Amino acid sequence: MQIYIHRAFSTSRAGPDGVGNIRRLGAIRSPMIEALGQKRLIYVTGKGGVGKSTITAALGRALANQGKRTLIIETDAFSAMPDLLGIGKEVTGPDPAGENLWAENLEASECFVRTLTRFVPSERISRAVVQNKVARVFFNAAPSVNEFVILDQIFEEAERKEGGEFVYDHVIVDLPASGHAVTFLSVPQTLYGMMKVGPIAKRARQLADEIRDERRTAIVAVCLPEEMPVNETIELSENLRESLDRELTGVIINMVHSLPVDPSRREVFENVLSQLRDEGQVDEDSIHNADGPALSKLVAGNALALGWYDRDQHYLGLLKERVDAPVTPVPVIYDDSSVRIVDALAEQLTQPDGAENAAAS
Repeated sequence: MQIYIHRAFSTSRAGPDGVGNIRRLGAIRSPMIEALGQKRLIYVTGKGGVGKSTITAALGRALANQGKRTLIIETDAFSAMPDLLGIGKEVTGPDPAGENLWAENLEASECFVRTLTRFVPSERISRAVVQNKVARVFFNAAPSVNEFVILDQIFEEAERKEGGEFVYDHVIVDLPASGHAVTFLSVPQTLYGMMKVGPIAKRARQLADEIRDERRTAIVAVCLPEEMPVNETIELSENLRESLDRELTGVIINMVHSLPVDPSRREVFENVLSQLRDEGQVDEDSIHNADGPALSKLVAGNALALGWYDRDQHYLGLLKERVDAPVTPVPVIYDDSSVRIVDALAEQLTQPDGAENAAAS
């Protein structure tokens, strides 16, 4: 059986549990979910390959399990949410993804029509403009147009009301990779600086203010306990401060390995390991030697896992030292269903200190 790890989503469909059989977690809340529960807009970013979309899906599921009506928005031509949430079809949206949860994939061309319709007499004229070849070339070449109209529609969804009430309690956005996230989020501020007056400038100012407002808008970084993702997260935090005059709301450090031995017995284990190495019974190849003694392979495997744990704790400490935001670790989860991985991560993120305890145990 092929096993998937939650660094990225798997291509498998939902297992027999399906979307409907999620454990209900009642009023249990972790510090991360408690903090995000106060924000209407939640942007999630991270270096490519760290499990950003998986964590986005898990955050959505966790908030939905708390009874919060939650919309997950993607801005990529390729949508990850059908696999991660067990939707079973291409997402256009907003499409149902379980109780209290919806998913939507925003395309720049459709966002452009919706945004333009507010400034011209009709949608028909807006579509005619978008379909015009000369206009398409101009808008594709013009800096920041696609980003602006996508951010505009994200804000529209967050502010949408029916019967005088907000349709969604939370809108979670799966942003581009962290190397582009600050540029993406800075577009409204840049446009306002260029235009100053007019309806588009007014809207750009409104969007820029919303992104900077730490009371209503969260920016969450996802990373792995490895040098490059951690350094990029630290750089992201600094760039947000310099470009948008705001802080990260939180960091989720993904795939943190647990301590493979009882903490009180670690010294004993290390003494045994040293003795076996001195006797030539354990070396770097022991874990891969199919014909080797079981004890040697067991000790070598635990030594390898102990090295991973120490590395992860080093980078966890570095993040806590360098980033002015709460850092939440989540453990490695092995499963052949991306849906069950998301559900398990949602549970970890929702339990009070559950993620940190699981990663440290």
